[in-house]
Amino acid sequence: MRLSLSFSGFGPLDATLRSATAAEDAELDGVWMCEHLGFTDAVVPAAAALSSTSGIEVGIVGSAPVSRHPALFAMELADLATIAPGRVRVQVGLGDALMVATLGADHRRGLRTAEEFVAVLRRLLAGEVVDGEYAGHRFVDFRLFAPPPVAPPIDLMAVRPRMLELAARVADGVSLTAGASLEYLASTVDSVVKTLVDAGRDRSSFRISATVLGAVAADEDTAAAMIAPILAGFAPAGFATTAPDVFTEAELARGALPMTTAKVSALALVATPETFADVLGRFAATGIDEVALGLVNPPEEIPALLRGLRVRP
Repeated sequence: MRLSLSFSGFGPLDATLRSATAAEDAELDGVWMCEHLGFTDAVVPAAAALSSTSGIEVGIVGSAPVSRHPALFAMELADLATIAPGRVRVQVGLGDALMVATLGADHRRGLRTAEEFVAVLRRLLAGEVVDGEYAGHRFVDFRLFAPPPVAPPIDLMAVRPRMLELAARVADGVSLTAGASLEYLASTVDSVVKTLVDAGRDRSSFRISATVLGAVAADEDTAAAMIAPILAGFAPAGFATTAPDVFTEAELARGALPMTTAKVSALALVATPETFADVLGRFAATGIDEVALGLVNPPEEIPALLRGLRVRP
C-alpha cells in the first residue's frame, strides 16, 4: 500500500513545503495539496513542492468545475507535468455544496458535470481540439498547443454509490473521503472493484486512495483528542454513509456525536510512534491502494515526526 501525506491547505505554506521534503526523505510515496474555495489554491503549492523535491509524486486535490475552467486547469496541469513528467496526479470533484453555493452554483447536475469534467480534461491534456459545452463551460475550437509529455492521471472524489460507480467507469482512480470507517473503506473497495470488472477495466491500473486524518502522540488518548474536534465538525449526515458501523441511529439523529477514543480510532489513524505501522496495516487490510495521511500534529513537528516513525506496515 502506498503512503502519502495530505495537506489540508489551512497550514502555513512554508511548513507544508518542509513537510513535503521530509516526506520524500522518509521515502513516502507522495504528497497531496488540497484547495478550498475562499481559502487556498492547490496549484501553486504543488508547483513549489515539485520544485523542492526530486522524485516524490505531487497531487492536486479538490479542483472543481465551478472554480476551475477546464481549459485553464488543463494548462496548469500541462505545465506541472512538463516540469515533472510522471510525478503529477489530480483528484477532482464537485466541491463542498456550501462553498460551491458562494459562487452561485449547485450540484443538481452533479454526475453529468463530474463525468464531463474528467472527460474534457483528458481530451485537452491529450492535445485534442474541444468545441462545445462541457461541465458548464463553453469551448470554441480550443486546444493546448503544448500538451504534456505524460498526462497526469485523473481521479474522481466520491462518497456515495452513484459517484463511486462513475469513478470506476471513467476515472483513473477514486479518492475516498476522510472520516470513513474501516468497514466503509473495505465495502467500498469491493463495490468499486466489482464495477471495474463489470466494465472490463484493469484493476491494476486503477488507484483507490483514501484521505485519513491522523495523529501520533505518546499515547492513544492524546492522539485521539487531537483529532476529535475536527471530526466533530463533520456533518452527522455524512457519517450515516461513511461510518454507519461507528455511530448509532440515535447518535446521528441527535447530531452531537460522541468522539471517544474508540470512535475516533475507528475513523482515523490514532497511533504512537511504536504502533504507527500496525495501525497503518489496518488500513492496508481494507484493500485500498493508498492512504493520504492528513497529520493534525503541529506542522512544524511533522519533519521530525516522520524521521521517528516506522512508516511501513
